[in-house]
Amino acid sequence: MKTVIILSFLCCTMLFSLTSYPQWFDSVKHAAATQKIDTNKVQTLIHLCEAYAFSYPDTAFFYGQQAYALSEKLDYDNGRLFSIININAALYAMGNYTLELDYAFKLLPLAKRMNNIYATGFSNGAVGDSYANLGEYSTAMKYYREVLKIGIREKLPELHRMYSMLAPVFIGMQQYDSALFYAKKGYALFKTSPCFTSNDWDTKWSESAVYTELGNAFAGKGIYDSALFYYRRSIPVSEYIGMTINKIDAFNGMASIFRQVHKFDSAKWYAQKVLIEKGPIHPAGKQKAASLLADIYELQHNADSALKYLHLAIQLKDSLYNHEKMMAFQNVLLKQNEKEHAVEVATSALQNRYRLYFVISGLIIAFTITAIFIRNKRQKQLQNIRNSIAHDLHDDIGSTLSSISIMSELAKAKSPDALPLLNSIGESTAVIQENMSDIVWTVNPQNDQLENVINRMNLFASEILDVKNIELQFTSDETLAASRLTMKQRKNLYLFFKEAINNVTKYSEASKVIVSISRQDHHINMCIKDDGKGFDALNVVNGNGMNTMRKRAEELNGYFNISSEINAGTSVQLKFKIT
Repeated sequence: MKTVIILSFLCCTMLFSLTSYPQWFDSVKHAAATQKIDTNKVQTLIHLCEAYAFSYPDTAFFYGQQAYALSEKLDYDNGRLFSIININAALYAMGNYTLELDYAFKLLPLAKRMNNIYATGFSNGAVGDSYANLGEYSTAMKYYREVLKIGIREKLPELHRMYSMLAPVFIGMQQYDSALFYAKKGYALFKTSPCFTSNDWDTKWSESAVYTELGNAFAGKGIYDSALFYYRRSIPVSEYIGMTINKIDAFNGMASIFRQVHKFDSAKWYAQKVLIEKGPIHPAGKQKAASLLADIYELQHNADSALKYLHLAIQLKDSLYNHEKMMAFQNVLLKQNEKEHAVEVATSALQNRYRLYFVISGLIIAFTITAIFIRNKRQKQLQNIRNSIAHDLHDDIGSTLSSISIMSELAKAKSPDALPLLNSIGESTAVIQENMSDIVWTVNPQNDQLENVINRMNLFASEILDVKNIELQFTSDETLAASRLTMKQRKNLYLFFKEAINNVTKYSEASKVIVSISRQDHHINMCIKDDGKGFDALNVVNGNGMNTMRKRAEELNGYFNISSEINAGTSVQLKFKIT
């Protein structure tokens, strides 16, 4: 299994051949040795690891480890990411899939911390590669599909590689129809992609990988002519870019096909082409070629050659899957399972906590709704009581006072001697009737809005000031219309105003009164100003209704002030808070 995802996301630098560009390697190695310890040195080491990965993977692994250690020291996430990616490419080339998986798992929390699509794609792809190389195809598929989702959602130009990478996984799962579908899809996207039309390394690498996977998919379906066609197309491209792993896979694919159709000489020729590749490159591919040769020689009854290649295959297999590596693989899986279990436990605990919060929130909401319902019900009951009181006061006591007033007028006509007493009774009755009217109006819940209070205040002031020929200028903010007052506030505001206007008519000798009522934030401001004779405010502490107005202001929890000067008029101010 190729490290398809690792290379799918990389904007790769050229993987130079050691024999073609020795000066480049010498200069980069010199730079790595002399550079100061910073992120630039990390990048240089990563370039060396990348360049050596598929030719001298043990050297690549050495440089990759240096890059990773330096990234850890510098706390450089980008360096951590790309050093692990290239380390895993080298480990894949060496066939050390267990250690490859161990490094791949380090990418998952790193990608979560970096929080970008490429880091997420790299991490899932690297883990998928490692599982696929170890033959855990179902697990690999889970991670590969996450990468494919990212490619489709973000419309990445490397999307063709993400489709092609699924073909060998389906082959490993013996789902050959699906393998061919994804291989063809990858090929179609590659041919139509505007990003891969030149002869640069990245385009050639895509071409090599797409052709190889198409060959594998057609071979899995038993369509050998098409498989051989794409294998043959991939080999020169792989040789051109020095991609030995793809070339080995193509040689093995062709050897397997010729073995199936009993063309043993051709099969042996391609299998031996794999084994003559030098260096520790792709031991899994070499083990497959050795096993194929052993099988062919056994069919040809050539025992010596069959035994020779069988021993070679066993040696290569042991190097890949020896006891220590399998134990390490099991330990890696165990650690990952423990991490996943811890995540599941934490997730379950979080879900239980959310459920508890939901239940508590539901109870709070239910309690609040019940409290509001009870409060509204009580308010409605209180309003009914207030309505009943208002009606009773108006109908019973009001009619009684009216009767007293009428009878006192009749008594005046019949008893002239009792006229002063009857006048006093009439005046007292009129005052009581007026006060009773104010109380009835205050108790009535229909008058809770401040607008109703202001209208009544305006009407009262107009009536009483007109009698004294005093001009009234009454202004109020339009924003006051929607404000509401409690019964206590309404009563005290109105009676305060009434007392102030009565004082103007009785004592001020004014020709004009200005009343202004406004709202600022959550406060009501009222100012009553006249142009009358005024008085010395410093020498007048009580009297003229001051005690009454002060009492009303205190019940409103408000601010009350009177300012006056001789022959300069008087100003009364009231300020109180409303909800």
